[in-house]
Amino acid sequence: MTEFNSVFCDELKLHLSIRKSELGPEAYRHYRRTMILFDEYLCRIKHIVKEIPETVIESWIKEVRKGISLNTAGQHVHYVRQLLIFLVNSGYKCFIPRNLVTHDTYVPYLYSDEDVEKIFAFADSMVVYKFRKNKYVEKEMPMLLRLLYCCGLRVGEAVNIKVGDLDFDRNLIILKVTKKYKQRLVPFGKELAEILYRYCIGMGILNDSDAYLFPAEDMHSHISTDNVGNYYRSIIRLAGINTGKPLKNGRGVCLHCFRHTFVVRSFDKNERHGIKASESVPYLSTYLGHDSLYETEKYLKYSGNYFEDALTKFDDYSGELFPEVTIYE
Repeated sequence: MTEFNSVFCDELKLHLSIRKSELGPEAYRHYRRTMILFDEYLCRIKHIVKEIPETVIESWIKEVRKGISLNTAGQHVHYVRQLLIFLVNSGYKCFIPRNLVTHDTYVPYLYSDEDVEKIFAFADSMVVYKFRKNKYVEKEMPMLLRLLYCCGLRVGEAVNIKVGDLDFDRNLIILKVTKKYKQRLVPFGKELAEILYRYCIGMGILNDSDAYLFPAEDMHSHISTDNVGNYYRSIIRLAGINTGKPLKNGRGVCLHCFRHTFVVRSFDKNERHGIKASESVPYLSTYLGHDSLYETEKYLKYSGNYFEDALTKFDDYSGELFPEVTIYE
């Protein structure tokens, strides 16, 4: 028995071959699994006509929602939507459902300009008096936080950067250790390049390509993400950033919120410079190392006090891609 056996088996194979070139390994694995489930469903209901009416899709959505979370079901529906759009563009008559309304399980804190100024000020003046396992931390934290804020990196990506991964001629970081093992290039601005260059000189690592940018006990081991988190919590406590109770589904202020803030600020900046969402969002998605715009959309769907206009503009753009509708019961 072949992988696909429904009336659309050939089209499914072609669609998957295209998606494989567009998605990362992990995302493709999930996408392929959904295609197999949908193919099995068409076979099970003995669907032999080369068109997919609304009744078939409604029944499938009811079935796929059984026994799994709403978010997982929503992902299945999103993937099948992509298949159906492909089939329609190939000349077949298919009903295209709207995405399920899913519940976000994480609400980030978006940093204001005042927050950022306070964080950098306390990081720059940080003094570690005792239990000083890392003698470099007072220099590292100011640079690390600026890198997170300016480039939207994940903390794990930042601590794994080596000096040899920095290209000062083109102002690029070559990220080799990333989530989902996707290497990528991250450009940075001239101002950050100057700070980063002076930092490397001050740390004595500028000419050591194997040295970690943020070392631990020695230059060839890096500071752990746990240590970075511990030091950061001390900094925000001293700075008095969001010391109240976190919002529902929120973790409060954390390092990953720099990445969320970077995404929203980048989108807002592009809008103010007249760059259309249809042009900026795909680029931003690639910059962040996301497998699809669906991942980037989650970073811009949250409400906030400082960037409501930018979030509204993204909603206008993403409405066609990720519409919100009533859930099928």
